[in-house]
Amino acid sequence: KNIIKAKDNVTIEDQLNEYILFANDITYKKDIGEIYTIGNTELIVESEYNIQSEDVTLYEKEKILKSKFKTKIEDNNSQLYNLENFSYSINNKILKGENIIIVTNYNLPKSDKFFFSSGIINLNNNNFTAKDTEIFIHKNVFGNDENDPRLKGVSSKKVNELTTINKGIFTSCKNDDKCPPWSIQAEKIVHDKTNKKITYNNS
Repeated sequence: KNIIKAKDNVTIEDQLNEYILFANDITYKKDIGEIYTIGNTELIVESEYNIQSEDVTLYEKEKILKSKFKTKIEDNNSQLYNLENFSYSINNKILKGENIIIVTNYNLPKSDKFFFSSGIINLNNNNFTAKDTEIFIHKNVFGNDENDPRLKGVSSKKVNELTTINKGIFTSCKNDDKCPPWSIQAEKIVHDKTNKKITYNNS
């Protein structure tokens, strides 16, 4: 039937497409080019991304990975992604998912955190389009270690070093304040990471 099943410490290595898959229960449907796992699953993709999830399906022809369970992805540039219900295109390095948390410079100084209810992320350049956005920028981004700068909005988009928040609100007051002493609301907020500048439209 062109179906291969394997259990207990199973490894699939595809040197042509540069991925290694580890799981304890794997089924390979050769005719339709579909591999799916049951239980905890780890993948190493192009020696760059480490993906930890469960019940993962790999579509060989499209080179797409999918899972409906919580997933953790780490890359070689100290980027960490936690998400649910994810889809990842190996060819295009496009990651889609829900309830996404991104941590830049993971376990390093100047780490930023992004929270999205859903989003599409290009892992080539970390550009994204997302809904229900919260961004916590590292404390000393504006030269003051006492700050807790953060942005919130109904949607967001990042293109290179510019991040745009729609219908957003910004404050840099300490996060432990019950009510921030000040904040700025605007139809559009643009954060220029290179120039350390925030611009507000219709504020």
